[in-house]
Amino acid sequence: MTYIVLAALLWGLGGALAGRFMQSIPPEVLIPLRFGLAFLLLLPVVVRRPPERGEYLRLFGVGLALAGAQAFYYLAIDATTVATGIFLQYLAPVLLTLYALLRRERLAPRSLAGVALAVAGAYLLVLGPGGWVGRPVGVAYGLLAAFSFAFYAAISQRLGTPAFTSLGVATGVGALLSLPVLWAQRAQVLALDAGAALAVGYLVIFGTVLPFGLFLLGVRRVPARIATLVALIEPFAGALFAVFLVGQPLTPGVLLGGALIALGVVLNRGARA
Repeated sequence: MTYIVLAALLWGLGGALAGRFMQSIPPEVLIPLRFGLAFLLLLPVVVRRPPERGEYLRLFGVGLALAGAQAFYYLAIDATTVATGIFLQYLAPVLLTLYALLRRERLAPRSLAGVALAVAGAYLLVLGPGGWVGRPVGVAYGLLAAFSFAFYAAISQRLGTPAFTSLGVATGVGALLSLPVLWAQRAQVLALDAGAALAVGYLVIFGTVLPFGLFLLGVRRVPARIATLVALIEPFAGALFAVFLVGQPLTPGVLLGGALIALGVVLNRGARA
């Protein structure tokens, strides 16, 4: 679980920095760059420690899930708001819990209560009293982002391929799928100034390679349902980092939301299903 907490903290820091430094980089430029540069960084790992035989199809599925989680998230925030997109994507543990119940897995009442509390905390933390805003199509994109993230966590379990090799293959799939977009936006890529390029480099290393690799390490040790639940720490971490980076105040809703998320995670500690 420690790996996933570290991943959530890095995602939260990346989100806080993105809010300060990266408003000028459109998603259609940022997403292909994240995938392409992450793949190039991880390529030596893939070459040195190649995937296990027989797992290439599953790794392709991991890449599709990762690409879907990123693409649908940005489509969701374009059609709704950033807060709505974040909240909808983090319904992944709810989807995995419903899937477990449909499979007639026995889940402890405290585990179910923990999921409900954590999601309620995320709602208070991310959306606040205003609730979500946006068109139905944006909500649909957000739910697809949640499904993709849930699938990414579930399909990554029990892989024999090393975690960062798995991530290298997955980012390679994402880079290949987004290559036409990158080519179409090549003028904007070449026009990035030094500050924007530095911000992209930070996000690739500390917002993509390290946290997604740590998440893959963690999801091999805890169930996917619990891994996605622990990842809910990200928005609270982002709010805390934003206090120091942009002077954003900590409201009672943020503190209560963070407390509910922490309580939900504690209630699911040791869960096996």
